[in-house]
Amino acid sequence: MKNKGFTLAELLGVIAILAVIAIITTPVIFGVVDNSRKNAFTRSVEEMKNVAVMDYNEYARSGEIIYNYSDNNLVCPGCDAGADLELDFTGEIEDGSGTITVKDGEVISLSIENNQFKATDNNGKIETVKK
Repeated sequence: MKNKGFTLAELLGVIAILAVIAIITTPVIFGVVDNSRKNAFTRSVEEMKNVAVMDYNEYARSGEIIYNYSDNNLVCPGCDAGADLELDFTGEIEDGSGTITVKDGEVISLSIENNQFKATDNNGKIETVKK
């Protein structure tokens, strides 16, 4: 009678090979996930920046206007006949806060952050760094 199946040594060899593959691929996978989170954060900040500039230009605002972001709300304090104006934008930044300052239709300062990333405006380009 012929025995069919794998020996213990063969099974241990396969398990060892799978473990090596897992050790090699795990950092790559986590790097991709972290990079995706950073890109999503940056796109949300870019959207907020665009909405703030559009609000400034659409309503012919003048001077320096500071838009505040917290609790997933972008607000222009005192912009709606003395009341706070909440602006709609696509995107979401969990536990985020910060400000966008617009003057003469251009962003002059931007600082938005959450517990993982911080975004700033550098000559019209959003730069995001990991904290």
